Amino acid sequence: MADVVLGRAGDTVLVDLDVCAKTGHTTSQRVTLRGSTTPGWVIVLLAFTVVGFLLVCAMTSRRSRVTLPLDHGVYARWKRNGIVAWSVALGGVGALVAAATDYRGETEVWGGVGIGMVVAALVGGTVNSTVNGLGFGMTRHDDLVLTRAHPAFAQAVAQAAVEPALR
Repeated sequence: MADVVLGRAGDTVLVDLDVCAKTGHTTSQRVTLRGSTTPGWVIVLLAFTVVGFLLVCAMTSRRSRVTLPLDHGVYARWKRNGIVAWSVALGGVGALVAAATDYRGETEVWGGVGIGMVVAALVGGTVNSTVNGLGFGMTRHDDLVLTRAHPAFAQAVAQAAVEPALR
């Protein structure tokens, strides 16, 4: 997978290419992704204070809106698998609540099921995000970086970014 600089963080970006960002195949379909990014150094604050981390995240985050070529089937699979992971996690939390309330005297069973479901949801969500998803990051110079993109998409963006020579 490749990382691609798309522009400034906090801007609206339109990538007008015909190469799918995830598969590298030709596509005319477009998807708009919205999100926010924070600088990488912010995560260090978690070692010292959670409140400070949350404050700095709120102060340094940049909201972006990116429209890029992405096959709707790939996007639907990414979202569907994410919903499945959240549902399994919610079921696991429900099982943990049942264990905490000593539902029918089977605390150990409900606790084990709940922990297993939450771990499965975490692993499944992480795998889904890595395999099927795209991510955004920010460089030190406030550039918006698309992560986990297909190398063919990265090459197409690099070729499109080069201006032709004037005649």
